[in-house]
Amino acid sequence: MEMPSQIKMLGFKIPIILDDKRDDVWGEWDGGLCTITINSKASLDHKRVTLLHELIHGIDDFLGLNVPHKNVYALSHIIFVILRENPDFAAWLID
Repeated sequence: MEMPSQIKMLGFKIPIILDDKRDDVWGEWDGGLCTITINSKASLDHKRVTLLHELIHGIDDFLGLNVPHKNVYALSHIIFVILRENPDFAAWLID
């Protein structure tokens, strides 16, 4: 399955851009443009966890939570691992 080209978040359609122009980041949430850019050079799982990471940044931005970056990093990784290690839960969650 290919990475989606957009994702709905809080009623907005957020474009997901695959790009390899920057080598200093794996992903980026742009709150001004409401876009997420993912480094196309990343492995599939790295793209997945990075997209989750940037979505958390977007949620944080929309809701004004001021979550520290280290916490966004930790949340994205643990949520990814929980979903990966519990496919029945992941399926149940979205069914």
